[in-house]
Amino acid sequence: MASTERRHVLITFARSFLTLNLARRMAAAGHKVTVVDSMAVGVSRYSNAVSAFHRVSPPKYKPQEYCRELAAIVEREKVDIVIPIHEETDILAMMAGLFPPSCDLFLSPFEVEDTLHNKLKYQQALVDHGISTLEFREISSAEDAVAASEEFTTPFAIKQAYSRGSQKVYKAYPGDDLSYLTYDPTNPWIAQEWLEGDRYCTYSVCRDGEMYAHATYPVSYAIGGSSCLTFEHVDHPGIVDWSRRLVKEFEFTGHLGLDFIDHPDRGLVTIECNPRGTSGIMMFTDEERVDRAFFGENTDLITPPKGRTTMIGAGMALYGWRKSSYPDNTFRKFFAEMRKADDVIASKRDPKPGVMMPIAYAGILRDARRYHVGLDGGFMHDHEWDGRPI
Repeated sequence: MASTERRHVLITFARSFLTLNLARRMAAAGHKVTVVDSMAVGVSRYSNAVSAFHRVSPPKYKPQEYCRELAAIVEREKVDIVIPIHEETDILAMMAGLFPPSCDLFLSPFEVEDTLHNKLKYQQALVDHGISTLEFREISSAEDAVAASEEFTTPFAIKQAYSRGSQKVYKAYPGDDLSYLTYDPTNPWIAQEWLEGDRYCTYSVCRDGEMYAHATYPVSYAIGGSSCLTFEHVDHPGIVDWSRRLVKEFEFTGHLGLDFIDHPDRGLVTIECNPRGTSGIMMFTDEERVDRAFFGENTDLITPPKGRTTMIGAGMALYGWRKSSYPDNTFRKFFAEMRKADDVIASKRDPKPGVMMPIAYAGILRDARRYHVGLDGGFMHDHEWDGRPI
């Protein structure tokens, strides 16, 4: 496949800053970009990089309609590749047979996607593949909760098997009363050892078990210490090798994000895996031609430029100044980071997404009220998948 070939690329979740940045990279390389979303107003819709926008059904609530609508767009507009961004990936993987063979779905078979998405299945898969990981156990009942509280000898995290950064993670201690937990048979809890150490996140573009692009960034400014607001690529050969092994073990195709702890005695362990787009895509520039990685065209691993720091400017303004966003945070540190980092939304060459941000956020706030969730939850609520059959 020639690297100069122009493709028609369809990217989902148009409201996302990830989609906006990927659309810009694709368009800069000469590809035609279409974006879709269930919201009428999303920042990517107004980008110069985007040739067409389509409003579609919400994948969480109308999954079959969503997939059929995307398949119709693909057929009608001769789309070459569909790149899902968020958890609609799982839904598309389940209904991949709806799409014409001529279109490349940038994802893995559903069984692989689900194993990596489900936090319990992922940890068990690491054990099955002989990869060292954190101590964990399933909590599906009040009896399991009592057993976990008795068996752990150190602090541990409690979160649902299908969950994401916008949702609650409880920190528990041996002997704690866990009667506050409620139970969903399709979405159990995982109790997982709470290990301190240097924290890193990754983003990789993979195809057929090979890694074609990769970024590693330490957890710096973040909402509640988990959802990163600033991003700076660092060299960490150990993380690159670890990630490559996982991608090879699962013959994975798609985006891949991993959350790591680098412990001085135990080395690298992953907290969880996100087989979908993550914020690392926002560190690449046009010059790296990361578009090639999505088609498996490059031979050398594509990485972001060293020393470049990017940020979600709106997120930093809302959350970055708070004490919870950075260890020993001060206004001086916060303003220094704001001056150093490039905003992933604002662009002199592509100003409309930034101009439309207030209107886009108004729509997200409306959905947050509708679904009775916070701003971060409202952002992604109708694109989540929690293991329920469709």
